[in-house]
Formats: sequence, structure tokens, C-alpha cells
Amino acid sequence: MRRDRRVGVGALGLLGLIFLTVSGGPYGLESLIGAVGARAGVLLILLVPLLWCLPIALMAAELSSALPKLGGYFEWVRESMGEFWGFQEGWWSWLFTWVDMPLYPALCGELLRATWPILTGHALSNAHVLLFVLGFIVAGALANCTGTKAVANYAVLAMAAVMAPFLVFVVVAWRLPAAPSAASSALGGGLDLSGWALGLGTLIWNYSGWDNVSTFAPAVERPSRTYPRALLAGVGLITLCYLVPVLAGLHMDAAASHWQNGYFITLGARALGSRFGLLMSFTAVLSAWSQFTAQLPYVLPLPVSLARAGYLPPALGRMNRAGVAMPALALCTAIYCVFALATFASLVGADVLLYSAGLTLELAALVKLRRRRAPSAGGFRVPGGGWGLALVCALPLSLAAATLGFAIFQEPRFTLVTLAMLATGPLAYAIASRARLRRGDRMRPAPVESA
Repeated sequence: MRRDRRVGVGALGLLGLIFLTVSGGPYGLESLIGAVGARAGVLLILLVPLLWCLPIALMAAELSSALPKLGGYFEWVRESMGEFWGFQEGWWSWLFTWVDMPLYPALCGELLRATWPILTGHALSNAHVLLFVLGFIVAGALANCTGTKAVANYAVLAMAAVMAPFLVFVVVAWRLPAAPSAASSALGGGLDLSGWALGLGTLIWNYSGWDNVSTFAPAVERPSRTYPRALLAGVGLITLCYLVPVLAGLHMDAAASHWQNGYFITLGARALGSRFGLLMSFTAVLSAWSQFTAQLPYVLPLPVSLARAGYLPPALGRMNRAGVAMPALALCTAIYCVFALATFASLVGADVLLYSAGLTLELAALVKLRRRRAPSAGGFRVPGGGWGLALVCALPLSLAAATLGFAIFQEPRFTLVTLAMLATGPLAYAIASRARLRRGDRMRPAPVESA
């Protein structure tokens, strides 16, 4: 059945969702420079898109084109590797959101805590920050009650609003004389392992999420064409949105010790005055909240798909007239409120580990499904034949392995907690499968809506 173009998410709307799902702007990138130094930070901003973003975007483009199903990568793995691994993909991906989604309110709370005294002269108490974080999560959930199409339209406006102050900042910053530290530091950085653990983990987090927009594929117009175009455009757009403001900021101050979360706001206030700094502070909150809000459309199909497959209570699969799974939305909101109490550094380490586990299964699904598809099959394919496919798989997994090595060194205790979360996958599958058999459920594949 052909989808009405007036209802589905188009290329621009998908690009907006990709921008907010993956990036949301340069806020939160400052700790990379503070952790590894200016030279290494700039080099990583340029290299990670080639080693991480482009391969994952190509994978997501091919699989979203071939299997545009509700649940995205859950369905890819389930169809190619069977029920057990399909459940692991869906379960691990949902667990990943438990630590990923709270990163946005946690980061925003840290930004407010650091910049509010500078901008207003008054400090925020822990109670004020906690109330803000909880309100942040609840407001994002309420915004998603209107459906994916409305969120996509908002994402385009939010993308423009977040980046507008950075365009002004970049122009003004480059017209200022270079700070003495920019000439004397030679863009050097430290080599301590703890710094690299935080810096590389932060950058991977800032560059992750390309496959997440696959979970609502039935809501996208002509997915076989829209996904490849929007994903590849997003790689270039997000890389520029990181690189250019960082270079402009380093022109003003290349001292790595100054670069902590919220430093872009400090630099903006220094370049254009306190009112502009207040504006950037507002857009930092808007960026984090928009990222949280725009990612819920990919999060909710995960418990919904598991529920419809019979692995979670059927109530989680129910949707209202707007196509929103309200029970799943309420459950996810409660979970995020709990995990938002953890520190940003701890959440980042767990985020990379959980994401890498699911990514490994997705790349395996890409290889298996490629073998089943005839060369004449329509839709987008990763270019380069077998060698191209090998690079798409090897590059992100190698970078993930290096990042996890640093994370284990930096956060060994939280790493053990994350490994325990992964270990719940087989146990949850056994419990859910027995409950499913008792109910007499049979798996019903999600319908594929043709373009």
C-alpha cells in the first residue's frame, strides 16, 4: 500500500531527527578537548566520522531500505539470526536507552550548575538541579504524545534554533585576535588513560545513534530513498557542526584545562557579552531537551516490538489514535528518572558498552542478510562489494574495542554493572519465552509498509 506523502516523515524531517538523535549541536563536546587536548581532540573529530559514523550510517541505510519495519534493528537481527539473538538485540538496545536517554538531562544539569553562577551570580542547589532534571524528562515525554510526525517537524525547527547562535559565535570568534595560549600550546594534549577514556567515550556518544532512526521506518516516506540520503547528509552536517565551532573556540582559548562542559557558553559570553551567553545557555537546554524528545520516537518501538512478539506484557504494545504507545512511554519515563541520578561520566561508559553490544549483532545481521539478497534486489547497498562490507564491519568494531578498553580502565565498577545488564539478556529471554508459551502467543511479524 502506498503511503500518503502528507502523513509520513520526509527527508528533511528525517534529517532533523537524525541531527537530534546523533548530535544536537556541539554542547557536551567541550570535555573532549579538556580530556585529550586540542590537537588530539580536533584529530578525533575528523577521524571518528570515517571510522565510526560513515560505516554505521551505510549499514543503517542498507538495512532500513531492505527491511523498513517497526522496531528497526530488532527486526533485522530477528529475521537474520533467529528469535534468541533478535531478543538480545531488542533487549540490549532497550537497556542501552536506560543509560543513554538520561545522559541528556544529566548533561543539561551539569551545564546549568556550571554556568548559572557565571551568568546570574547565584548558585543552584542540588534540589533545584534534581527538580530540573525530572521536569526535563517528564516534559519530553509529554511532547511525544502528539506522534512522530509532529516531533519530526519540531526537530527541524530545533536544529535551526540550536545552531543559529553558533553561526554568530563562529563569525565573531574568528574576527577576534588569537589568544596567547592558542599560539604557545601548539594544540597539544595529554596522554593519560583516564583522560582518553572520558574523551573518546564522550566523542563516541556524540557521534552515535545513526541506526536508531530505523525503528520507526514505517512512518518514513519512501524509506529506500529517504534513509540513504538523510543518513549520508547527516554525517557531513554533524561533522561540520562539531569541527567549525571547536576550531573557533580554540582560536579564542586552546588551554585544554579550561575546556569542560559548558565552556562554549563561557566563550560566547566572552565574545559577545553576558546576554549572548545567556542565549547560548538557553539553546544548550533546548538542544539537550530536543535530543531527548526526538529520540523517544525510536525508543518506544523497542518495548512495543518486544511486547507484540510476546516477550513483554501485551499492554506495552498498545497505541493510542495518534500512534503513540502510552504505556511504554510511561514506563520508559519512570526508568529514565531513576537512571538520571547517576553521574554523566558513569553513564557515558555504560552507554558505549551497551551500544557496542547491539551494534555487533546489527553488523552480523547486515552480513547475513546481504548473503540472502540477490545482487539484482532493489534498494540501497553498501558500495564496494565484499571489501566495502568488510570495512563497514571492521572499522566501528575496532574503534568500539579501543573505547571499551579505556572505559574499563576508567570506570571498572560501573563496567561490571553494565556487563551484568548485558547478562540479563539470556535470562530475560528464558523467562519471557516461558511466559509467552503459557499465554499461547505466536510471533506476528511487524507489517512492512511499501513505499
